[in-house]
Amino acid sequence: MTTPTTNETRHFALADVEIRAKTDDQEGRATGYAAVFNSDSYDLGGFVERIAPSAFAASLRAVAAGETNVYALWAHKDDQPLGSTASGKLTLSEDAHGLAFSMDTTRMNPMQLDALRDGDLRMSFGFRVREDSWRELDDGTIERTLIAVELFEVSFVISPAYPATEAAMRSLETWRAAKVEETVEEEKPEAVNDNMRSELMKRALTRRLIK
Repeated sequence: MTTPTTNETRHFALADVEIRAKTDDQEGRATGYAAVFNSDSYDLGGFVERIAPSAFAASLRAVAAGETNVYALWAHKDDQPLGSTASGKLTLSEDAHGLAFSMDTTRMNPMQLDALRDGDLRMSFGFRVREDSWRELDDGTIERTLIAVELFEVSFVISPAYPATEAAMRSLETWRAAKVEETVEEEKPEAVNDNMRSELMKRALTRRLIK
């Protein structure tokens, strides 16, 4: 399913974070996962969401080709860049678990590093949906799967929210409308069924007898 290309953001708990301190011969680095595949979000206001493996593949190919630059930010503030893929301070990759990152922490101040070390931060990423799918599970839960996204930034954030966005809700309403239309089409008889045919024949015979 193709959806609007409005920007969206999603927040995740940071997974498998490691922080390497700066030394005389190497810069400090933070590593971990910015997003995890096949893991359901909590309720986003009528649906849950998960990320399919390889959802970031096209973005990472564009990064490798030098066609795009993904930034690492603090709380989505573009005036506080912590690094980028073009500068080499941020590297991103996909594996079976999710979207892995490794970032030079030179631009992080001591308070930010301390919050990261203490586990007080979450990771958020900004993206545009290129392909998604919707389905209703057996228990009635509506699930959205992000199949392909255009990634443009990852951010360290404090907010615990994982909000839906207007773009996501529009996509949900489009899916619902299509589902209703599909149901209506399935319920339309392609031809008069046997019961109706019999009833029509009876009415026709009755009219003839009356005449």
